[in-house]
Formats: sequence, C-alpha cells, structure tokens
Amino acid sequence: MLNVIIADKNKNSKDFLKNFLENCQNTEIIGFYDDLNLLDTTKENLKKIDLIIFDIDSNNADEFLKIVKKIKEKFKNINFIALSYEINSELVTKTLKEGVKDFLLKPVIPNIFEATIKKIENEKNNIKTNNIATINIFSNKGGVGKTSLAVNLAYQIAKKTSKKVCLLDFSFNSEDVCTFLNIQPKFNIDFIVNNIETSDEKLLLSLMDNYQNSNLYIFSPQKELNINFKYTPQKITKIINSLKHIFSYIIIDAPNTIDETTLAILNGSNLTLLICLLNLISIRNLQKNYELFDNIGYKNDKMKIIVNRYIEKSDITIKDLEDTVKRNVYFKIPNNYLTLIDAINLGKTVEETNPQSNIAKAYGSLAQEIINLDFSNTHREYNHGIFNILRRMGE
Repeated sequence: MLNVIIADKNKNSKDFLKNFLENCQNTEIIGFYDDLNLLDTTKENLKKIDLIIFDIDSNNADEFLKIVKKIKEKFKNINFIALSYEINSELVTKTLKEGVKDFLLKPVIPNIFEATIKKIENEKNNIKTNNIATINIFSNKGGVGKTSLAVNLAYQIAKKTSKKVCLLDFSFNSEDVCTFLNIQPKFNIDFIVNNIETSDEKLLLSLMDNYQNSNLYIFSPQKELNINFKYTPQKITKIINSLKHIFSYIIIDAPNTIDETTLAILNGSNLTLLICLLNLISIRNLQKNYELFDNIGYKNDKMKIIVNRYIEKSDITIKDLEDTVKRNVYFKIPNNYLTLIDAINLGKTVEETNPQSNIAKAYGSLAQEIINLDFSNTHREYNHGIFNILRRMGE
C-alpha cells in the first residue's frame, strides 16, 4: 500500500489525482494541502508516507525544493512527484537534481502517471526485474561501427558462456544486422508486438533466426511497410521484457536518434556502450549525449565509452577524449578495416573468418569483460514524463 500526500491548490489537478488514486487498489490518500509549505515536516506520521505529489512553478521552486530536501534528509524512503503547467527546462533540471522521482506536465496524462505510480509501488515492495544482462550499443552518429560491435560482441558472449544470447536489431531504418550476417528477417515488428506476450519459448524462438546452430539468436524485424505504424516506448518495452524470460544476454543495436523510444531502450538496459571515434565530431557528439542525459536527470553511471577503430598514433589521443568528456574510456577496438569488411562480405563474424586478428581478439576480450561484470542492481530508472516535456518544448 502506498500512503500518499497531495499538495496542489489547483482544483482540476487535485480532482484528477483524487479520482485516480482512489481507484487504485494499492494507494491511500493520507492528506490534502494547497501547497507544500503547509505540510508540517516535523510530524512523526510522515514516517508512514511513501509518496508526496506537489505542484511547482518557477516562483515557488526554490522554496519548495528546500522543503523537499529537508523532508528527504529525515525520511529517505519518501518519494516525490512534481507537477507543473510550466514547460521550463531549467525548472525540470533543478527539480530532478533534488532527487524528485518524476516531473509531469499538467494536465497529467493518465498512462504516464500510472507508470510512475507503478514504479514507486514496485520499489517499495522490492519487486525487481530479472537480473538479465541487457546491453545497449548506442551512438547518435551513424557510421561509427555500432552494428559491427553489436554483432561480434553478441557472438563472442554466446560462444564464451554457452548461454542463450539475443541480438536485437532496433536500427529501425535499416536491416544492418541481417546484412552483416546474411539473414532475411521473417516478420515485421507489428506482427511481433501483437504476438510476443502470448508466445511460449518455442514459438518466440521461431520468430528469430538461430545463427549457425549456435546459442546466438537474431531478432530483426522487417522494415515496417504500414505508414500508420508508430514505434512507441510501450512496444519497445514489451519486446525487451518478453525476451528477458528466455535469454541470459540481450544485445541491442539501438537507433541513432535520441527520442522516447531510445529512452525506453536505455531504460530496459543494464549497460549502455557509447561508441566513439577519435575525431572531433564524434567526441563532440559523445559530449552532447552526456549533457542531455545529465540535463534530464538520467543516471549514466552504467554507461561505458568504447573507442572504435582505434589507431595508437592518432592526432587525438585517448587522454584528449577523456579530458573533454570528463569520463574514462572503458575499452578500445583496434582499426582493422580489411578483416572486418571480409567478414561482412562473407556474412560472418570476424571470430569465424580470422580468429587470430587483433580485432577478433579485442571483441573477445570485451566480451569477457562484460561477462565478468556484476549486473545486480543496475536496472535503469526512467523518468516517465521527461520526453513528454521535451516534445512539448519543441512544439
């Protein structure tokens, strides 16, 4: 049961929250206030509170966030959700940096509010997702070797662990994974989304291609031909969660865009490998990625930088990159174009075509590093309202 306090003077907002929460089986409203400064933070019965929902704007932000900080110092288990009519990036950033669980725009969208409440309820009840290693390969810049890393890393992990590994192709505008491994996709994503939750393991595996009779399965939907089809965070999350029941490792070749579907992929991942080349454009893109994740309050401590196509005697060094982005490089993949292109032309991995090459050995070493990682308590936290706010800012 979630015990909730509402601090909001707006009647429409208050009525929505009241009606919604009263219809939830596992929530109970303990008190109503017109604003947060009317709440007595010395009361012992705050120990019973799980969630405080409060209205905020630029005029009261500093005052209210001081109250939030004071309450969180005394009662660490209390969560906060901020509501506002104000679309203001500075306000959002300031609020989330004080540890507020989520920032939602008014009028509140019911399904976003429901997802936020469910997340807090699961945390209170210690409901954890399966401790599956879901690894997202990401760059917002094309042509950096993202797919080649995803393909070869997935194969190496499957070979080394003898566990089921899924290579999930979410590069929606292409079928690069299939091109690299000479595979023809079987079904479009609309069909998969509509059937994935009702499929047992045998049927679900039949939707994929088993690569060379190994433990690696390729999950690559056909390009969607229906012009009315729209990728949504819900569809992406449904696919990832369904695959977690079968696979020990899920490697995701993510799209190059940063939007709400990408955030859903990030949210479903234990680890994100950010691909970067040692050139100014790639480093600047990497820096922008981190700035965006910081600004929306998204935790990035489980993101690791992979330098691809590394040449030792380069004008720009690893130290230059690290000094620029203020983060350490996790791993380097050497530049070996000929070996890689030979493997692609044959529809195979470099481990199969040239296992003694420096690039094959590097993929193998990276795979072992990831196998050795402890993925306990690395599930990402998704602020459900953030991309609704960013979309509204762009209108």
